[in-house]
Amino acid sequence: MTDSPCISQCKLDENDLCMGCGRSRQEIKGWKTMADEQRHDINMRLLARGRKKVRKLLIKRLRQLTREKKAARTAA
Repeated sequence: MTDSPCISQCKLDENDLCMGCGRSRQEIKGWKTMADEQRHDINMRLLARGRKKVRKLLIKRLRQLTREKKAARTAA
């Protein structure tokens, strides 16, 4: 899961963490150039400890990926 966890509520707190998605300033700036593994790790951290809206978004994407994988196995 490598999609951005951004929920378009971008504002950094005093610790340089986005108050919307929970990523650090460095994670936001480097997102496009990060390896897929790094993006996945950040998303899993946010899924475990992130804000409610971000967790809901990530869970929705995980369910979608699961459905897609099942559909691909069925078609094969």
